Amino acid sequence: MRDLRRVCREFRIGRLQEVEGLLGGGYINGNLKIRTTKGNFVVRIFLKEVAEESLKYAYSIVSKLAKEGVPALLPLLNSQGVTHTRYKEFVVEITPFVEASRFHWVPEQAYYSGKTLRRMHDTLIGMENSPKPTGVYQYYQLDPAAMMEELIKNGHTLPSHEGTAFDEYFSLLEPLSIDTSNLPKTIIHGDWNPSNQLYDENNEVCSFMDFDTLQQGERVLDVAYALYFFLIQRRNEMVTQEFLKGYGALTQQEIHVLPSLIAKIGLYFGILVKYGEFQFERNLDQLKWVISEQGRNTVQEFCIRDS
Repeated sequence: MRDLRRVCREFRIGRLQEVEGLLGGGYINGNLKIRTTKGNFVVRIFLKEVAEESLKYAYSIVSKLAKEGVPALLPLLNSQGVTHTRYKEFVVEITPFVEASRFHWVPEQAYYSGKTLRRMHDTLIGMENSPKPTGVYQYYQLDPAAMMEELIKNGHTLPSHEGTAFDEYFSLLEPLSIDTSNLPKTIIHGDWNPSNQLYDENNEVCSFMDFDTLQQGERVLDVAYALYFFLIQRRNEMVTQEFLKGYGALTQQEIHVLPSLIAKIGLYFGILVKYGEFQFERNLDQLKWVISEQGRNTVQEFCIRDS
């Protein structure tokens, strides 16, 4: 409690009154809701070490989005004018608590998720400087053995994987080459999954968050990332169609590589974690489907083509 009181003073958010509990989180961070004399806030706890330059870069990008009216959740600045401090052994940021709804697999929410992602991409076109590649973007072009090697080298602890399921799947995926040479680039979110967005009573995105993987990259990777959750984990074609309708037109080359990118993201998650909705064996049939002729045709027919 003493550390939290110090954090509250440092960010000038009033005196701590109550720790209301964890809001959940992911592999990289956790979120603690607190109430102070000035309102409700979230202490965002980075569970892995994060570089200061990455936090500064993310703040610059999120600030630009906020100024342009794109609903990115902007961290607060402390008394020294920076976004982060230490809480025990962790780096933390503070954000206001947003009273809103989570993603409930409503087609209208998926539509506005796609629309908001497109606004973000269009707003950030032309911004080239970014930190080194992170997240799935860092690994999606690697084979399973190289992916595992690089993940371990970068400090990830991988679950034990028995058998050759990854190699067998990669042998199906390998002939579907991914040529990124002419794909449109922008600053991508890198983690555009439903849990990182909040919605208002009209099912529109009122806030989105988690900017650990902001970087320059091919915009279609964010689209494929979202579709992994919609189409692979939930097998929800209606939500997939609405998301793509909201996002708008893709180039012919983006449409061509989209199923393979979804499959590569599934391979990455399957290697990185081995539990719950990310479990490779749980998703394998659907991952095989998405790169089959039927699956590729289905995904590509959902896309809106650039005229």
